[in-house]
Amino acid sequence: MSSLNTGYLGTVGALVRANLKRFFRDRAFIFFFFALPVIFLLIFGMMHGNDSFSGLEVAVFDEAESELSETVTDVLVESEIANLAEVDDRGEAEEMMTRGELHAIVVFPANFGELGEDGLPSGVVEVFYSRNNEQAGQMLVSVLEGVVGELDRVITGTRPILAVRSEVMTHEGLSNFDYVFAGLLGYTVLTIGLMTMSSAISGDKKAGATRRLRATVLSKSQLILSYSVTFLVMGALIFALMIGLGIVIFDFSMRGSWLNFGVFTLISTLMMLGFGLLIGGWAKNNTQAEAAASVLMFPMMFLSGVFFPLFLMPDAVQRVAAFIPLTPVVEGIRLIITENFSLLGVMPQLLVIGAWGVVVYVVAIRVFRWE
Repeated sequence: MSSLNTGYLGTVGALVRANLKRFFRDRAFIFFFFALPVIFLLIFGMMHGNDSFSGLEVAVFDEAESELSETVTDVLVESEIANLAEVDDRGEAEEMMTRGELHAIVVFPANFGELGEDGLPSGVVEVFYSRNNEQAGQMLVSVLEGVVGELDRVITGTRPILAVRSEVMTHEGLSNFDYVFAGLLGYTVLTIGLMTMSSAISGDKKAGATRRLRATVLSKSQLILSYSVTFLVMGALIFALMIGLGIVIFDFSMRGSWLNFGVFTLISTLMMLGFGLLIGGWAKNNTQAEAAASVLMFPMMFLSGVFFPLFLMPDAVQRVAAFIPLTPVVEGIRLIITENFSLLGVMPQLLVIGAWGVVVYVVAIRVFRWE
């Protein structure tokens, strides 16, 4: 049994080494495999790395419901610097802020605008924002200070009766780059498994390599395993490059466990390699493989939260996206790297990934053709 295993795995190892050598000698392949994800990282990182925004997303909780609090809110909206989010619960608003869906929370306490002994209203507007949204929070505070300062002058002439107090929340929340980076890592899983795997297998068919291998004692399982291990190794390299660039250039900070991230990414990549195997094993040539891969790739790219957050999409699109294989991959990566979820915490995503993996590998092995 030991010699049998050694022979089986030894053959797989030899194929993996041969695959790696020929892929790394192909400059065009290396460029597209490594350069495209890096280009996307640099483009979207520069777009979102500075947390730029077209408007502040703000949740307002008016506990006072006074004329003065309504006036401040109206002026804030009319300034067009803030978009008011429809949130009824303070806890939900804080959760949205941790996910990067809100820049800040504005609270008018119950006593805001109450008349004092001198017959004048008084009060303090409270502003809460996360560490990753300090620029946005400070901008909002400046705007509110201008609003209440103007009201002071209108009501009293000089004496300040209103104030703004800001507080940085203990949690860091998500920066724009944090959210985008998780999507880009999901995109990398997609390209490794779907595009690269299918292209490599169909290319070997065209070159007659798989036909020659079939004439040997090599089994179908050995061939499939060698392809999978080859692209897992290359996937580890591109992930290391992406994360390194994210840390050095965009100050990415891992908030979860590197081990959890590694295990989750490994399982996700194995699942996506199944789709590459399905297409590459079924297709007779590169043309068929590229067409089939494109049909699967584009819906996954744009409907799985890779480039656009799912919560911004219509409800109907979100319901469809829940059944797309890449959606749990992106969600799981985002939860681990930004919110420190454990593998148990992302178990719903792992179950969906596992289900897709079983289905796609069963079908892929049945339709696999050597030539």
